[in-house]
Amino acid sequence: MEFHIGEHWTVTLLGMSVHMDTLVTLWITMAIVIFFALLLTGKTKLVPSKLQATFENIVTIFTSLTKEMGEDGKRHTPLLMSLFLLIITGNLIGQLPWKILNFFPFIKSTHGEFASPTNDINVTAALAIIVLVYYILSGVRVKGLGYFKHYFQPVWFMTPFNMLEDIVRPLTLALRLFANILAGEILIMVMAGLIASLVDINSISAFCQSTLGGILPASWIYNITIFLGSLLPLPIMFFEIFVAFIQALVFTLLTSAYISGAVKKH
Repeated sequence: MEFHIGEHWTVTLLGMSVHMDTLVTLWITMAIVIFFALLLTGKTKLVPSKLQATFENIVTIFTSLTKEMGEDGKRHTPLLMSLFLLIITGNLIGQLPWKILNFFPFIKSTHGEFASPTNDINVTAALAIIVLVYYILSGVRVKGLGYFKHYFQPVWFMTPFNMLEDIVRPLTLALRLFANILAGEILIMVMAGLIASLVDINSISAFCQSTLGGILPASWIYNITIFLGSLLPLPIMFFEIFVAFIQALVFTLLTSAYISGAVKKH
């Protein structure tokens, strides 16, 4: 079995090389988040429905992250919630059966496969830069130009190292999210290929035939065999779903910590 890691469907737009597979899945991700946001906020009621109650609980969770930022902390809730929902949706999109698109000739002829948009360093780097610009501007809004005093503390010759910290923060955010999602998808591909090479589908079919042959018709046994074979990679996929939630949460919590450190007056 042959795997192609790191390949993208690349096209040239406005003189720039664009990863179309990432662009498509990212726009799908944004469409899903916007759709549910409009759905859940369009018809709010005094007695909330289950969907409205779920959305209100999500808002409450992210509002609690900003309590330590003072009275003005709630203004940061939309960013934190948007980042989490975008990242978690993008992470989970990679679990969809994108290989069925290979039946379309114009996609089959391209290189690369559709996957999570967050497995592309360009996407995670863009998110990290947004976080960097946001918390610096938030610090300047609260403290004015005095925000930059921390670059010279505790002594002036620490300035290069303090400035390096602001550069390393988005770098670690981008690399952590990118590397974990990419590694998870590689793990699923490798383990699925390993299972397919080690497990003989004929053995499963023979087992079903011997145990159910006198009870069910042959067509049912065939379908049961295919179903059991499709369940083999599920434990790895559940692990990847767990990783998707953890990475979205870590990215959001670190962003909250960076903003909190920037706006605190002490």
